[in-house]
Amino acid sequence: MTAQNLLTVRDLQTAFHTEEGAWLAVDGVNLHVKRGEILGLVGESGSGKSVTGFSLLGLIDPPGEVMGGQVLFKDQDLRQCTEEQLRQLRGDRIAMIFQDPLMTLNPVLKVGEQMMEAILTHYPKTPKAEARQRCCNALTQVGIPSAESRLNNYPHEFSGGMRQRVAIAIALLNQPDLIIADEPTTALDVTIQAQILYEVQKLCKEQNTALIWITHDLGVVAELADNVAVMYAGRIVEYGSVTEVLSHPLHPYTQGLLNSMPSFTQPGSRLQQIEGMAPTLTSREQGCTFRPRCAYAHPACAEAPPPETAIANRQYRCYYPLLQEATA
Repeated sequence: MTAQNLLTVRDLQTAFHTEEGAWLAVDGVNLHVKRGEILGLVGESGSGKSVTGFSLLGLIDPPGEVMGGQVLFKDQDLRQCTEEQLRQLRGDRIAMIFQDPLMTLNPVLKVGEQMMEAILTHYPKTPKAEARQRCCNALTQVGIPSAESRLNNYPHEFSGGMRQRVAIAIALLNQPDLIIADEPTTALDVTIQAQILYEVQKLCKEQNTALIWITHDLGVVAELADNVAVMYAGRIVEYGSVTEVLSHPLHPYTQGLLNSMPSFTQPGSRLQQIEGMAPTLTSREQGCTFRPRCAYAHPACAEAPPPETAIANRQYRCYYPLLQEATA
């Protein structure tokens, strides 16, 4: 790991075991995030984004298993940590915001109790009055009115969107070094979403916090992230700065995602789509997994998965740019 990177992921592999064998949901993922950097991880549903996030924190349960690779956080390989060591890191130095707040919140405990537990578990000497005030400030930060009184409510007394805001507030409580956010604003209206994006950007800037923002919304990534990793069928197919990737994509899948977004210059125009469906774990092609849906497919694409190719600060997995160069 370089001194510049807070998190370095090398050749991460996560499989799910079935009667037919082990199937890779995450296949050789490489990522790196610096302090204060926001990385957008994008792709269709089923591409492996959430499984990647869970794998980083050792949250994969049977029949899933992290099969290989390194997850280096600072100077520590998280894959070599004991469960107790991971428990000390989770919620303190590394926080995760789950897509479903019902996975995060205990229905039989008041919101204030759960939030204070997140502080007192890691910092037991914190005065309870101080911990409660921090919880109140966090709720206000994510746009929940009457925060002091809402600490006494149970999760079922909040709407779905407000529960998600509570989950986000819990992740922000201990000012972690790294936040992994799994589509945390999906259930929120655009006004609150904009407020949350502003707050996490502010946190990253002021506290030098790194953020991995998992989403399918390229519009959010364009507004929020510094770099973007495009994921398809368990692999990172393109990686680079948001400006370069979104303005000049090198992979046909990235181009397809961009083309499928509504056009602001041609309102009312028909939406484009990527033909076909993303492959399941058990139906992936031998060569390039995107080949059945790709307009630029070449015979070489059927032979072997494209290697990871680097150009300046860009990486991609595709024969198409290579073939372009060869015929130029």
